Formats: sequence, structure tokens, C-alpha cells
Amino acid sequence: GYRYYGFDQSARILQYMRLRNYGISVKEMGPFLEGGLDEAVGCLDAKVDEMRAQIERMQAVVEEHERIRLWFEERCAKPVDWEVCNMEPHWFLYHTNSREFLETSCYDVLKTWGAWLPVTKSAMCVAQSLEIDESHLHWGFAVRESLLKKYGIPVNEAVRRMGFGKAFVFHFSGIPNGFLMTDIVKGEHPAFQRMKALGFEQAGDVHELQLEAPGAERRCCGRFIIPVKD
Repeated sequence: GYRYYGFDQSARILQYMRLRNYGISVKEMGPFLEGGLDEAVGCLDAKVDEMRAQIERMQAVVEEHERIRLWFEERCAKPVDWEVCNMEPHWFLYHTNSREFLETSCYDVLKTWGAWLPVTKSAMCVAQSLEIDESHLHWGFAVRESLLKKYGIPVNEAVRRMGFGKAFVFHFSGIPNGFLMTDIVKGEHPAFQRMKALGFEQAGDVHELQLEAPGAERRCCGRFIIPVKD
């Protein structure tokens, strides 16, 4: 199953090996081997730019996984917890209205936002003026403002900035039906119940981030961000 090359072919084989390490397939090697020096170096520059972008994205995924892993370990020790803090603004890309996909320009940037998972998150936004009507609930992608700017994640008119200010943040793991839309729209989710029991009053749209734990049982994990009045 081995192929042997003569000594006079060794230089060409080393060129193939070098180009392969740039991520260049055999089919793409023609311009590098047959063109001029300037053309070859220009093509390699383009490949290196692609590699830099890949490295940045991979590093972002690693950093976000480490943050999620720490959050998950906290949930293992304390499945339900809450805090009140000044929450960083998030950007939200709408792509559904309850159970239907929206006919909007979200698809112009949706592929890029999906490619940045888990830096972006599957998320839900619920309008403040809650009624028993799931049209107030939207699924989409969400990302912290600092990460959106750092990685140049694109926005358009379908993307909305959510400036929370002071927020009640409800962390949870293992809650049955933790993402049941009817309970959320009615304000019957444990996040709302805990917020009201503590005497906080909602001051804006609710933002919920969805996470799923690995394994066969797929426990509901996530957090609700609820803007509250001072």
C-alpha cells in the first residue's frame, strides 16, 4: 500500500507537504507550482489570512467552553441560583416568532451567527407586555456586546441591541420543562416566581439563554436575564 518516489522527485514532494500544511488540497496546488513567484506568495498570503481567522474562532470557542464549563460546575453544586447585577448589553438576532420562522433579513447574517456558536447562544426574547399569546416570544441568537465587537460578528436591521442595566439573573439546571413556552409567556416560570418573591419589578424584555447538558437525559440548563427597576 505504499508508493515510492525517486530521489529526483523529493523536492516536489516536499513542496506538496509544505502546501498541504497551509491547508491547500492537491487539486488547488496548480497555481502554486506552475505560476510565478508573486502569484504563489499572494495565494499563500490569502491562505494564512484564512488560518488566522480560523485560529481566532477556535480560540474563541475554547475560551467560551471554559466559561460554560465553570458555569456548569457551579450548577452541579447549586442547580438553581440567582443574582442581581449590572448586565452587559447583548445583541439579539430574531429568526422565529414563537413556532414560525420570520420572513425577514435575518437570513443575511444568520449563517455567520450560527458559525460562531457557542460564542453566540440559542436564546429567547419575551416582550415585557406579557399576555397569553406566544406571538410575544421570539427565538434567535444572542451574543454579548463585547464579543460581537471583538470578533466583528455582523449585524443588520434584524438584529436588536438589548441594554439591560440592572438585571435579575436566574441560573438553573435540571428544571423540568425549563423552556416550556406557555409557562414563560404566562410568567409562570420559576425565574419569574423567584423574582416576584424577592420583591423585584420587571423593567424590560426578558432574555433567556438556552444551554443543554451533554448526555442522554439532556437536562434543561440556562439562565434568564430580567431587567428590573431600582
